[in-house]
This record gives sequence, C-alpha cells and structure tokens, in this order.
Amino acid sequence: MVSFTPKNRQQLPYLKQGEVHVWVFDLMVPITSKAHTIVSETEWLKINRLKHQQNRALALSMRVQLKRLLSCYLGISPVELQFDTTEFGKPYLKNQALSFNVSHSGSQALVAMTLEEDIGVDLEHWRYLDNLEGLVKRNFSSSEQAQWVNISAAQREETFFNIWTCKEAFIKATGRGLGMGVSRCGFSLTPPNRLLECPVEYGSAADWSCVSLKVGEKVSASLMLRSKHCEPIISTFDHENPPQFI
Repeated sequence: MVSFTPKNRQQLPYLKQGEVHVWVFDLMVPITSKAHTIVSETEWLKINRLKHQQNRALALSMRVQLKRLLSCYLGISPVELQFDTTEFGKPYLKNQALSFNVSHSGSQALVAMTLEEDIGVDLEHWRYLDNLEGLVKRNFSSSEQAQWVNISAAQREETFFNIWTCKEAFIKATGRGLGMGVSRCGFSLTPPNRLLECPVEYGSAADWSCVSLKVGEKVSASLMLRSKHCEPIISTFDHENPPQFI
C-alpha cells in the first residue's frame, strides 16, 4: 500500500514525466452557489438527468472539484477547460498534455493525474454481494479462479474488491472500458496484485504497474499505469484551499 500526504499542500511540485498524483475528494463538502457558475450547460443537463437529489448533489460536487483541481495544474480558469471523449468514452482534456482519470464510490472520489496517457484508477467501498462465487466465475480469468480456491473465506470479500479495482483500473487505463472484457486480464490475488495476464493489444504485463492505494477502511482502490515504475503521491483536495504550484 502506498499512501503519502504532503504536510503543506501549497508547496506541491508540478508533475514531471513518469510521476502520478492521486487526489482524494470528499463529495459531501458544501458547494457554494458561486461555484455553480463553472459548470457548463451540458454538464448541468447530464447532472440533472440523475434521478435522486443526493446523486445530483454528489455529481455536482465531483464536477466542481475536478474542474478546480485541473485548473490549478493548467493555470487557467475552470470555465476554460475543454473536454472530449475517446472512441470508447474515456474523457480527456483537449489540447493539453495532462491526463487524468476519475473514480467515485459513495461520497468519496479519486482523481489520478499524470503526463502519461495510459492511466486508470478505481475505487470501491466494500459491500455485501449475494452471488460472490458467480461473479468470480464470470469475471475472473482461469488463472485467477485457480488462485481463488486458495483464498480463505474470511479474506474473500477483501480479495474480490481488491482485484475488481485492479481490473477496472486496467480497462480504464486502456481506454477500452468494459467492452474489453475483465476476464481477459489477470492479476495475482495476493499482494502486491501484479498484472500477470495482459491482452496482446496492450503490450506485455511487465509494461504495466498496478498500485494499491490506501484511502480508508473497508475500501479498495487501485491505480494502473503503463509504466514499469509508479509511486503515486496521494493528497486530500480542499476545494476552498486548492493547491498552488510554485
């Protein structure tokens, strides 16, 4: 597990090639009416399609904080940010070298930032699953299923969510999403959860780094980067006191 929070958020360095910054968002923080102005009309329409008011509030908080964070890195106003999506729906910043990936679970979210292109992050709060064995059979590779039989009953919930976040982070990093098929990638079920099986179109498993992120109790989170080495810096984002890079 890698976890490090700088003592002074105001002194964070700019990203360098090969570095990764991971930010933890609290989506329950109040969003002022002034902050609403940085959300575009298209973003408002998407947020308002959500059925429940609580989900709309979380989505608004996510969007406002994400745009504020990205603006800090790029030195531009949040309203100047331009987004687009790849063929399979992965969002990216237009005309910028900065890459990012987002995951949220409940009232918590993670944002991974890097200058590399192939990055993915996933966050899952543990919850009861009434068909755990069926999920393993459908979504784990043959080698993962062979490892699964050696996992004790007491460790199966944690192991499942750890590996699920690895898989989600990987398919997000490739940009392919669930259409790739999560059973096509395989990981070691015991820490460190190294990528062992990689679809040939995404290179060798040795080309990828999988990092488990410690961000809370009964929470699994993983970062995938197409790099042989990755030591992310994890920080907590304060939207009222955003970082200033010097």
